[in-house]
Amino acid sequence: MINLDALKKLDALDLRRWRTIFRKTKERLGVEIDGRSVRVVCIKRRGEGVLRLEAFDELDVDLRHASGRDRDRFRADVEQLGGGLTRVAVNLEHPTLRIRRMNFAKMPEQDLLEAIRWNFRDHVEVPIDRYSVGYTPVEEKVQENRLGVMAYGVAEEAIKEYASLMESFGLKLVSLEPTSTALLASFSANGVLDDGRYHACMAIGNEITNFIVMKGEAVLFCRPLAGVGEEPLVRLLVRNLSIEEGNARQALAEWMEKGGAGGTGDVKVKEADELGLEGVEMTTKQFFSQMVIELQRSIDAFCIMYNVDRVDTIHV
Repeated sequence: MINLDALKKLDALDLRRWRTIFRKTKERLGVEIDGRSVRVVCIKRRGEGVLRLEAFDELDVDLRHASGRDRDRFRADVEQLGGGLTRVAVNLEHPTLRIRRMNFAKMPEQDLLEAIRWNFRDHVEVPIDRYSVGYTPVEEKVQENRLGVMAYGVAEEAIKEYASLMESFGLKLVSLEPTSTALLASFSANGVLDDGRYHACMAIGNEITNFIVMKGEAVLFCRPLAGVGEEPLVRLLVRNLSIEEGNARQALAEWMEKGGAGGTGDVKVKEADELGLEGVEMTTKQFFSQMVIELQRSIDAFCIMYNVDRVDTIHV
């Protein structure tokens, strides 16, 4: 988690303190920016260690390129759901975000952060002195006197962009976090990871779908699934059916309304032809096949990295 109470003090991602989201923190809203949509969630504390979902909503709004009307919709939604809360936690998705497993000799904290930063230097196109990094420890399969970490990095400019975006809506960004560690915190807080097993999670997003493996209190593995998400599916429909993007979205929505895969049986042939639902059916099957291949590749990569036979559970 990135603590943004004082943006000027930021010099590293403070991901090692992810659990503070769930204890001894002031109430805040969660905002997930996911391509063409945005989700707002309000969680409140009800007694010691008890968190309750108070409110949730999803808007079909591209927050970064929102019109005046859509900006007003988002403001109204935040005000209604949050009841006056202006402190927000936001998910971090950015082209400069990198997440990698790294191993080091044990060293002081500041030296470790500098080593992580330099390990990212060949994977980013921003000056390394303006690249903010952090980590969560990984104890799985680590040699003696070595430190395993899941390292995170993002350009400082990205952090400022998120803070500025929230400020434009009258909100104060107090934490900014990659999907992987946000899910780690959520799964841990709900006791899902208490069984000591390998939990894989496929978090399907509008543009990006993340594959994450967690165990205990650590993210062990994380990678995006290539070509998996709602927007890649829409682009596939546009290409396969030779239709406009708007028509592709309409056809996909209609196909889902009719029950998805195998659900076009109650649609008249003429209606199916007009909406392109037969083509949608074939395209989505192609898409799901690719998704399964990417999922299996990710599981295989994790198993090879950690020398294990399988993951124990998969959450979607």
